[in-house]
Amino acid sequence: MRIRLVLAGFVFLTFGGQAASAVEWIDRIPLQNIIPPPPPRGSQLEKDEIAEILKARAMATPAALAQAAHDDAVEDSSIFSPVLGPKWNLGNLPKTKFLLDRVMDVDRADSSEAKHYFHRPRPWIVDPKVRTCTSYGGGQAAQRDSYPSGHAMVAFELGVVMASLMPDHAQPILARAWQYSENRIVCGYHYRSDVTAGTQFGTVLAVEMMKHPVFQGWFKQSQAELKAAGLAR
Repeated sequence: MRIRLVLAGFVFLTFGGQAASAVEWIDRIPLQNIIPPPPPRGSQLEKDEIAEILKARAMATPAALAQAAHDDAVEDSSIFSPVLGPKWNLGNLPKTKFLLDRVMDVDRADSSEAKHYFHRPRPWIVDPKVRTCTSYGGGQAAQRDSYPSGHAMVAFELGVVMASLMPDHAQPILARAWQYSENRIVCGYHYRSDVTAGTQFGTVLAVEMMKHPVFQGWFKQSQAELKAAGLAR
């Protein structure tokens, strides 16, 4: 039986419980060197961020709330389908799917580590007036994992890599990553500083992955596949 275990940027392939190989495709940078701590609890900046969330919710149209709710439920490369069209189908792009799955491996490990390190309460813990656009499915521990925004992280990890793969589509891809991240505020799940940190962290991780020779090999295979599919030149 073959099982894939992901730990902090490594993929371990095991056969019958025995480790067969391990490949790293990102050079680590200390978390504290990438993003600053969140604003202190009770600070004026935190109060201003709460006010921004309340205003964003009050001004959001039903369509905007519906889009924010939709984006809350999806954390993968399908978020870019609206700007890439029907050719963007990973079922027909196995090399690209493999590459983006490796991005997601890094995202899951780093997002979890960062959230546990900073342990920031979600906005509605700080101010009960904050309402979310969907029912919160996390437990009590997850109510203190606000910083950084995991959705913003994954949007920019995937977005920066995909924009590099398909430069002709870079502008709409990155615009969609930004919109998707902003919807975390509309949805009431994150403060502005959570989203800013998520976009910064995700961008740095994407750049570091693309520097690594192992990832570069996968990147070139994906790019050739996308060119053949008419998604890149």
